[in-house]
Amino acid sequence: MTKSTIQLIKQGEGLTVEFKRTIDSPFKIAKTIASFANTSGGVLLVGVGDNRELFGITSELGELEKLEKACTELIDKMVPIRFKSEKLDNRTLLRIEIDESQERPHYAINEKGQRMIYIRVKDKSVPTLRLFIEGQSDFDTRTLLDSRHVRTLVQYLKEYDSVTAKVFSRIINISEKRAERLLNDLAEKQVLLRLKKGKPELFSLKWVE
Repeated sequence: MTKSTIQLIKQGEGLTVEFKRTIDSPFKIAKTIASFANTSGGVLLVGVGDNRELFGITSELGELEKLEKACTELIDKMVPIRFKSEKLDNRTLLRIEIDESQERPHYAINEKGQRMIYIRVKDKSVPTLRLFIEGQSDFDTRTLLDSRHVRTLVQYLKEYDSVTAKVFSRIINISEKRAERLLNDLAEKQVLLRLKKGKPELFSLKWVE
């Protein structure tokens, strides 16, 4: 059953929900829409702050013009969307619904003119590579992801935000040095995102299923 806008606001931002106070940039909205389409779909609510406060939009036409630019000019392979305006507490909100796409990956063009693939990780839209969109992995990467150690790591990082070599070594019962080499190898292959350099280094998932 489709959740109402009130239910989504109470739920808060997450994998399939994002709030925007306003569409301040077509580029940012293109990134969000593409990331939803590349992952599990989602709902974008415009006129709502990160803390769930209702601000409303001042110009529905202005927001729709920026939305149209994002969808028609800044996303490669058009993403079908549904949108409608709603009134809550005398404030007008814009609800934009995006389905999980069967045509993924979709590229979004950023402010530098670069074509990027974004996916949802928790409540963020993060860049990834075509390599890790379902069905696009090459042989070496598929072999790597079939590794028991890597599967264990992926499961751990779905529950926790990050991991260090020390923690990883304990999880899979290998030396810390070997765990560190594996984590760095995965970061170089863009499977993991290196969050913090130095000691200890922190690593996080850069992709989701």
